[in-house]
Amino acid sequence: MKTSAMLSVARLDLTLLWRNRTALFTVFGLPILFAGMLVPMRGQEIDGVDGALLQGTGHLGFFLVFAVFMNLVNVFTARREDRTLKRMRGTALSDAEITGGSILTATAMYTVQAIALLAVLGAAMGGRLPADPVLMLAGLAGGVAVFATLAFAVSGITPNAELAQLTVLPIMFGCMLGAGVMFPMDGLPGWLQEICRFVPLSPVVEIVRTGYFGQDFVQRAGHPSVGLAEGWLSCIRSFLVLVFWAALGRALAARWFRWEPRHA
Repeated sequence: MKTSAMLSVARLDLTLLWRNRTALFTVFGLPILFAGMLVPMRGQEIDGVDGALLQGTGHLGFFLVFAVFMNLVNVFTARREDRTLKRMRGTALSDAEITGGSILTATAMYTVQAIALLAVLGAAMGGRLPADPVLMLAGLAGGVAVFATLAFAVSGITPNAELAQLTVLPIMFGCMLGAGVMFPMDGLPGWLQEICRFVPLSPVVEIVRTGYFGQDFVQRAGHPSVGLAEGWLSCIRSFLVLVFWAALGRALAARWFRWEPRHA
């Protein structure tokens, strides 16, 4: 797999994204709106920490849904239906280079969003440097892998590009409501908390918050402070859930992803 070939595909993705105003707003506009929602939460203590920082760290994970998942579902579906994928597959590009270039673009856009949000949290919301940035990065990288594989699978069952904005909604709303992004899960019944922990975004949010605050946001109520090693140990379950979703997404992608139009 050649890096130069992937970069060429990535440049094509950026060009097409710039021309698609709807996709552009989904990837960049919606995160800006969500970031604006943090302002009223500043100074309010929620779950033992500042409300703006709690939601902001949740948004760090949630932006994966926009920049990676929704973006890639739209890209793969549109290219499949207009036969671009089929034509690209007839070139010297390998399958991995074709899809890897798109994933590279989505990851780069998400990285820009994440850095910008971290800057906002630090400069305007009274935030701090992450207690364990490596742990945060590992959780976010795992999230990219999970939502990229899910994008492959969902694009395969999406009839056309127009419906791509609808087929992503169940996962988007599930992640918004069940992953502790907008509100903490501690107030829910224990059985419901356990179910919510298996929402694809939940482990990302748990790992990011643990790495950012240096507190256990996975296992223990009250979120006590943890050291570097203890933070990684507390997130083992979250990483295992990410591995489960990555494996499931890969299996579904292998079964459902299509290179040719569905009517072909």
